[in-house]
Amino acid sequence: MTGNTHPTFSAETIKTVIGCITTCIGLVVILIGLKYAIDIFGFIFVILKSPLTLTEPVQQLAESFGGTAFDIQLSDRVVPVARMIALIVYCCGVLVCALLTMALMQTGAKIVSLSTTDRHAIKQALQSVFGSRSKLIKTDRNNSPVQQNERR
Repeated sequence: MTGNTHPTFSAETIKTVIGCITTCIGLVVILIGLKYAIDIFGFIFVILKSPLTLTEPVQQLAESFGGTAFDIQLSDRVVPVARMIALIVYCCGVLVCALLTMALMQTGAKIVSLSTTDRHAIKQALQSVFGSRSKLIKTDRNNSPVQQNERR
């Protein structure tokens, strides 16, 4: 009987646990980005269906710019420049928010990709999901492409 009855943690065990935690963090970041992306794109579709929902926010933003002080008087009508600037600023803000949520999702995907070390298992999982039509490149132990001899 050996004197050591308690299992010891090796460096590989610690590496595996940290990898699992990192992968979970990456998945959480992806889910947060997905939730925000759904909210933002839902808001964009609401605006496209009913543009009158923007009337009040654009009017308040135009008042903060100076209201009617920047209006241009033409011979037959008045061009509300402050409202146009407010609409452009508001739409650009929504666009920036959409781009940030997409970047958040991409960052989460990179975290998962970098923390996952078994690339062969990932390739097999992708092939099982997308079928045999997807062409996978075989790699050697150093993840460099290996030349394949095709038989016809």
